[in-house]
Amino acid sequence: MNLHLSDRSPINATYFNDDGQAIYKVETPIRLGTRTSTITRVIPNDATPNDGDGDEVDMRDRFGFLAQIEHKPFSSSVIKFGGIETEVKHYFRKEGWSWYGRDRVFTGPDGKEYRWLLQSWSSKLVLNDAARTRVAKFRTKSYGIIGKAHPARLEIQPIGEAIMDTILVTFIHIEKTRKDKERASRNASAGGGGGGG
Repeated sequence: MNLHLSDRSPINATYFNDDGQAIYKVETPIRLGTRTSTITRVIPNDATPNDGDGDEVDMRDRFGFLAQIEHKPFSSSVIKFGGIETEVKHYFRKEGWSWYGRDRVFTGPDGKEYRWLLQSWSSKLVLNDAARTRVAKFRTKSYGIIGKAHPARLEIQPIGEAIMDTILVTFIHIEKTRKDKERASRNASAGGGGGGG
């Protein structure tokens, strides 16, 4: 399943499925200090008793609270999800190393361990096992200069569809972290080369 983003920024976008139905909304107002991402999920309308076969589910883009992430710049961020409030340092375990920071490992609601890999231009979720089976991957927007143009999207493999809410909530934190590290690296490169005056 693909979740297509309405905007190139994962922390301020509506996520649509392949049929164009909005599934999630993420809103992160710009402010100094702690920024808070609020994640909502579409609420299917109840089928009316006289609607015929009663099998079709009608979704009219009504959204309900799913999760909230407080992105704290100087202390551990906080995830509020599934009725539980957890500091990120307790939700994720850090392992490995990459240019954009250490991988983040967490245990899903199915009891399996998953690992977010922070890569240049995107992030990827795999099972935390020897095979590193891909569960999800973020693809940034393509303008079609090389290859086909497409909006940004989060690709979720069938193995991950049962934990899609967890994937999206953890992805929002991971992608915000990755982008912050990418921006800091760019700023350090730009600031370190000059020296004139």
